[in-house]
Amino acid sequence: MVISAKPRKYLFTGLSYLIILFVVSQGVSWWKSRNAQTGSLSEFNVELMDGSRFAVSEFSGKPVLFHFWATWCPVCDLQAGSVESIYQDYPVVTIASWSESEAEVTKYMQDNELTFPVMLDNSGQLARSFGLKGVPASFILSPSGEIAYVETGYTTETGLRFRLWLSTLTE
Repeated sequence: MVISAKPRKYLFTGLSYLIILFVVSQGVSWWKSRNAQTGSLSEFNVELMDGSRFAVSEFSGKPVLFHFWATWCPVCDLQAGSVESIYQDYPVVTIASWSESEAEVTKYMQDNELTFPVMLDNSGQLARSFGLKGVPASFILSPSGEIAYVETGYTTETGLRFRLWLSTLTE
């Protein structure tokens, strides 16, 4: 049986569009994260909203998800369940940046049944120090505390889990 030229043309056109979309998407992702912090966060130690402390060094030997978000961000809202799920398997610290108040973040957490650790960054100063201009943004730390990957915008749970796993291979 011979496949006519017309279906092959559509297949080729469709694959071409997918490749172009992928290249453009990767370019946009690189552009948005070009100023993001790099290097080691192994000494990073913060006070969380519940009064406890989160120190990256406590998780030496494990990859860590370091996630910036905001209560008013609809994309962050879509990603919150994924971050919660990842928190069940990996060390996670989240930073609520550019959110109005601790009460607002607490209410958001309760309303959405979220339990992951949260640090409050109302002014966005910490986010800006990481080179961010918006949320969501995820930093994947390798088991030694080095920033292995930076993702800005929506990222799937599978994508974050894959990068966490991949960061263990680069050590």
